Amino acid sequence: MSCKWKSNICEDRWCENKADESGYCIFHKHNKNDNENKVFIEKIKEEKISDFSGFIFEDKFDINEVIDYEYDELKFIETKFLKEVIFSEYEFRGNVYFENIYFKEKVSFKDSIFDNNCIFYKVEFNKKHINEKIFEKVKFRGQNLTINKVKNLPRMDGISFNGCTKFILKNIDYKKESYLNGKVNYKIARNQAQKIGDHERIGHYYYKERAYGSKTMKASDYPSYRDYMSEKLFDILSRYTIGYGERPWNIFIIAFLIISIFAFLYMFTGIKSISNNVIGVNVYNLNQYSFLEIIKSYIDLWYFSMVTFSTVGYGDMIVTSIFGKILVSIEVFLGVTIGATWASVVIKRMIR
Repeated sequence: MSCKWKSNICEDRWCENKADESGYCIFHKHNKNDNENKVFIEKIKEEKISDFSGFIFEDKFDINEVIDYEYDELKFIETKFLKEVIFSEYEFRGNVYFENIYFKEKVSFKDSIFDNNCIFYKVEFNKKHINEKIFEKVKFRGQNLTINKVKNLPRMDGISFNGCTKFILKNIDYKKESYLNGKVNYKIARNQAQKIGDHERIGHYYYKERAYGSKTMKASDYPSYRDYMSEKLFDILSRYTIGYGERPWNIFIIAFLIISIFAFLYMFTGIKSISNNVIGVNVYNLNQYSFLEIIKSYIDLWYFSMVTFSTVGYGDMIVTSIFGKILVSIEVFLGVTIGATWASVVIKRMIR
């Protein structure tokens, strides 16, 4: 009878090894006794296995004591590690795949060397060890390190990359108690992206770094509470207006909203056209206007607001009231400021 194990993520992946009375082979069997765990490790060494799909490691796993043979790649896919896992001080000579894994206990890669590519996909680390530097003194010499959809990714302080390594960090989110980890890891990713000229990802990493950094801001880190509030205000403005300089399309949305809001306000202050007609509505006699008249007035005033915001000033419409002049002054100031901001963001991205 063949082992009953089948992959949950790939229909054409199953085990053909002989099963015992449990219905599973020694590699995929649960609740192995001490002797079975010993045979389990011995068979891995004897058969020089490199594909550990669905394997269940119920004892502490130290890769240095198990994999001392040559291989092209190592696949830890749907592998279950129920105790501590040690990948420290090991040289991964081939490609390594960690996919759909949950590390139930502590795991460490300290002082390891990766000679080729490595992928972490849908891996979950134990939340208790999220603040530990499990990648400390790791030397990554491969072409690509991809970390995608990983939960509770610990801090990556101390990892060093080859001059041409592409570090891909995506779909990584942190909860409130681990925001600092997010800031640190995205900073590491940004620095490596700048180093190799990976312009596609620099902006995203910088945005995530700043976003998590914003969430870790504390009043105690500043000389005074006033300094903290000032920095917090500018951080909020930078985030929601230009996305820390990485989301210029936000400016278009904000500009459109400003123009639309001021056009609405101009309806109540009244704008005089070049033919001396007043465009607007009387709030005390709204019933005298039809819906189409209000829409037409708003379109004319939206045009005036657009001209004012862009500081073009054709002169075909003018404000006469004090309140209208105040609104125009504010809108011109916002238009000049946002226009300059837009130019600086675009130039920055073009230079990059």
